[in-house]
Amino acid sequence: MLTRKFLLNLEENLKKSFCVTDIETTGQKPEDSEIIELATVKVEDGKIKNTFCSYIKPKFPIPSYITQMTGIKDEDVKDAPPLKKVLNDWLSFIEGSNYFCAHNVMFDYDFIYKHLQDNKISLDVLTPLKFFCTVKATRVLYPELESRKLGDLIKHFKLTTEKRHRALDDAMATAKILLICFEKIVKEKTKLLSKVEDSQQDKLKSFEVAEYLSVPKEKVYQMVQSGRLNVVETYTTRNGYEGYLFLRKDIEELV
Repeated sequence: MLTRKFLLNLEENLKKSFCVTDIETTGQKPEDSEIIELATVKVEDGKIKNTFCSYIKPKFPIPSYITQMTGIKDEDVKDAPPLKKVLNDWLSFIEGSNYFCAHNVMFDYDFIYKHLQDNKISLDVLTPLKFFCTVKATRVLYPELESRKLGDLIKHFKLTTEKRHRALDDAMATAKILLICFEKIVKEKTKLLSKVEDSQQDKLKSFEVAEYLSVPKEKVYQMVQSGRLNVVETYTTRNGYEGYLFLRKDIEELV
């Protein structure tokens, strides 16, 4: 994330390894949906280096609306490897990296985190990674844009992509947007640092705090219960759950 610490160590941070990831799923919630395609584009030292992509064989038929959106049919994945093998291969690919990056990072991270847990696969490779969200970055860097949906950003930046809503193509487009963000961050570092300083009293929601701290959302609630995080206000989420608001300055101290 574009924190004060990230900006102060900008030259070093931009040389690190970013695993730009996209998944295709059978639904919106990791609790009741499967991953059917997983892709990562590895960006190192400000350059696209290599890629990982695999279909995943689901346990249940792919819903028709997912096939309409992604083009992925049941016959495409019938001979694909099972989820556990793909996740282990993917962890080997990203091992030693520094950042988990995605367009709306918590969606992809929550899915992968939950399915690693369900398959009793170690989280040791995943959890040390810091987060970088291209939705959040473009919101800060390009406030004039009306939409930060991936498709709209692809059009705005005049990027070429063969297939939308396919994991590797979307991950590659996100990686290109990440590099565009890097260029903008370098040019506007001083202004961005000032903006971070001016926004220290901003209130962040629970999921935003999870992104800042690079932890699962459950960890935020554990930190609240243990007293490590000071809650400024509570709010009700769209699902009717209790959410928390925190001061940005308190989060910056923990990053």
